[in-house]
Amino acid sequence: MNDKKPHFWIPDEEVERVSKKPTGRTTPRDIVYSEHGAKLSHGLQLVKQAVEELKEDDSLHDAGLYVFKVELPEGEKIQHQSDLFSKNGMYVNAVKDERHAIVSTTKHQFQILRNRVAAYTANGTNKTQFDYIESIAPYIGTEKNSGELRKKVYIDRPPETVDIQLMFIPNLQSKDYAIAIEKVKEKIHIVQGQIQQDPYYLSDRTPVIRAVVPSSTLSRFENDSAIYRIEETRFFSVGVDDFLMNIPSSAQMDDEIDLENLPIVVVLDSGINFPSPFDQLVIEHWMPPLSPGGDRDHGTRVASRVSFAHMGQQLALSHCITPRARVIDCNILDGSVPENIIIQRIQKAVEAYHGVSKIYNLSANASLPIEGDEMSIIGFELDALQLKYGVQFVVSAGNHELWKTETSIDDILDDDDSRIAPPADSMLSIVVGAVTSEDHVGSLSGKNIIAPYSRRGPGFAGFSKPDMCAYGGTISLDGAGAHVPADMASLVLTTNATVEPDAGTSFTAPTVAGDLAEICNNTPNNDILLAKALLYHNAKPLWESDEMENEELAFAHNLYGRGIASVEDSKFSSPSRVTFLRTGSLNRLTKERVKIYMPEVLAAQVGRNVARVTVTCLTLPPVDRTKGSEYLGAFIRASLKKSHPDGRLLPVAQDYSEGRRKWDVCCQFTKTFTSFNSGDWQIWLELFSRWDEENLDVPYALVATIEDVSGTLDVYSEIQAQNRYQLANTLRIKIDA
Repeated sequence: MNDKKPHFWIPDEEVERVSKKPTGRTTPRDIVYSEHGAKLSHGLQLVKQAVEELKEDDSLHDAGLYVFKVELPEGEKIQHQSDLFSKNGMYVNAVKDERHAIVSTTKHQFQILRNRVAAYTANGTNKTQFDYIESIAPYIGTEKNSGELRKKVYIDRPPETVDIQLMFIPNLQSKDYAIAIEKVKEKIHIVQGQIQQDPYYLSDRTPVIRAVVPSSTLSRFENDSAIYRIEETRFFSVGVDDFLMNIPSSAQMDDEIDLENLPIVVVLDSGINFPSPFDQLVIEHWMPPLSPGGDRDHGTRVASRVSFAHMGQQLALSHCITPRARVIDCNILDGSVPENIIIQRIQKAVEAYHGVSKIYNLSANASLPIEGDEMSIIGFELDALQLKYGVQFVVSAGNHELWKTETSIDDILDDDDSRIAPPADSMLSIVVGAVTSEDHVGSLSGKNIIAPYSRRGPGFAGFSKPDMCAYGGTISLDGAGAHVPADMASLVLTTNATVEPDAGTSFTAPTVAGDLAEICNNTPNNDILLAKALLYHNAKPLWESDEMENEELAFAHNLYGRGIASVEDSKFSSPSRVTFLRTGSLNRLTKERVKIYMPEVLAAQVGRNVARVTVTCLTLPPVDRTKGSEYLGAFIRASLKKSHPDGRLLPVAQDYSEGRRKWDVCCQFTKTFTSFNSGDWQIWLELFSRWDEENLDVPYALVATIEDVSGTLDVYSEIQAQNRYQLANTLRIKIDA
């Protein structure tokens, strides 16, 4: 117990704030403006022609709006050309990527735009504006379809009908939506389709209509300027495999634990039915309106992994297991639930319980992998809820069934169908994969290898996913068929008070949700962003990164995230391993320089690679689904500066860029040192933003660890003797009302 030390809190006195003035410049283009103007005029003519030809079937025709797409040249970004659009009457409704946007304008403004382009073509008027538009074209046709829908209808043998979600052009006015929605509903009836629910609205107020329509009529929606994107409806369900073995040992609960002091996790699943005495851990049962509720089998197993850490290890020593968290049962999964319904149920659950718990476990995924170029509807909605209510989702990476047909784990990982499934593309959620904990005969995965069913990254726009992994069961194949062999990591609690082996990322996500709850319960003010930063910071990788190149590291991260959670390291420092904490906010006009003290006892150590410094900066940036691959609105870049005897600060070069990618939510790096100077080192934090006209403050959580690699020196005491850092376990942060 003497080795468990509270972390140190970095006060404002140890932070220097520095003003920053963003700069930007535009590079002149070497083009012949008469030729370029002719190209733009032709594009506008095609837009006009499409509007006229399709006006009878266009739901925005009565609103008098023209919708088209604009492409910028290589190297230019939509975010830097806002004046170009606004001064020419074009409103940017959605951004596909940094160079491509979907815009709208009125009929009158469209004619003015054509006149200006004609003048530009004739004599170079407005040269500096139109030089930076590469092309203009109609926004119609199959490009509005998701890849899976396009393949199903136009490549494979098309089904008679398709269940689709029609997403309207974002950022229109309410009156224009009212006109367009009625027109689209009328069209659905005309083609003998069926509307599955009244239009629902995403968190950014974009309307979506779910309908079943004949696949032969899909083009009528593709060519409707009111429609931005068409996706096949995803369905979410949970189930328990039927090849499980029963272990005939009964489990009991440690009754010496003060249940009232245990943290609380909301379990969004098929219901929880803990047998007595474990039912004391369920605070409340809740179901959304008009839901018959799930069968509680899957939800009970999931909740057991939240409430009990290392159940198998505990049962190996006795029949008694110690709870670590209580749960709220939100029974939202009853069979196969369509995306629009599950979103509304999750929204209601978060609205009901965000004041009670900040952690929400969701162990349900779509059956098909993400496409990656567009954030999924449910992925965005989870992000929006996390920003609105200050909660944290922990989400399963998803399971596939490639293990049934492939003969090696390498073949599985090479298959695109093994990629993560929605909502695991959510950028702000903690996405969890599964790792096999033991070697088993007949399993395609050995110990410390990604489980044969676990989905892998990359995630949305090529970002690393999953975020974490946890040990879970594997699947063995033999003459008797498929089964889940029993081991320390595969056991779950069932409704009949027994434990059984089960497999799936459904059961590794709640393991991490429980880990996060333990960590959060030990942070000042139960700060969930800081707890998440500690979880990421102290994760134990399943690979030796010292010998790996960036490409290899990226591949490892897309299998295992940052690694396995270390709850004890996240909660406590030790004499040889000292962690500094800080939370705050940054905007694009201010930088911070955060001081951490490197002790003399460590600097005096002789040898190779005697010290290790690890830095994690986690950001909570705004998100915008209408910005395509430019989805995240900000990121913070962290860099380390070490002291020099003459008082200067020297930059610390990073060997690898993995973990320091732009526009990611987390900047993380580790560096080992052989010779260095004691004294004040600094972590420089700088925020970069896009789409930010108001200079928003973006929250961050910073964790930095100084470690004696030998594990023999007491660096903690020397840092504590400085009397500069407050013990985090005694800290109470004032929260403004």
